[in-house]
Amino acid sequence: MIIDVCIDEECDSLAEDFVKYLCKEFSILPRKVSIEVYDLVGNRGMCIDDNDGEFTILVKHNNDLGQLFTTIAHEMIHVKQYMTQDLGRLLDESTDVDYGSRWWEEEAFQRSVPLVEKFAKSISLF
Repeated sequence: MIIDVCIDEECDSLAEDFVKYLCKEFSILPRKVSIEVYDLVGNRGMCIDDNDGEFTILVKHNNDLGQLFTTIAHEMIHVKQYMTQDLGRLLDESTDVDYGSRWWEEEAFQRSVPLVEKFAKSISLF
């Protein structure tokens, strides 16, 4: 697995460790995960299913490390959903479903903060 993080020198290594941690938690092995800062409008992150097990996660620059890692967790949940629950097909078929009612968003919002907290405890940040 290739993990390519280009957020900020101070947190790139920790973010890479977090992605590895999440992949282990989810029992997934993507070929590549790239995380980049991007000037997003209207949201804090975006997961792009590039192809053949490669994913790009775009995150809005944020000086709040907790918020940044929560966004990464949210988007990595989507990576898991793409890999294990055929999220790409569901997105194609569910264009008329209200954003807040989408099970894949509900899961990502519900699980992201607990995953950050669990990771932080595992590396003794709390």
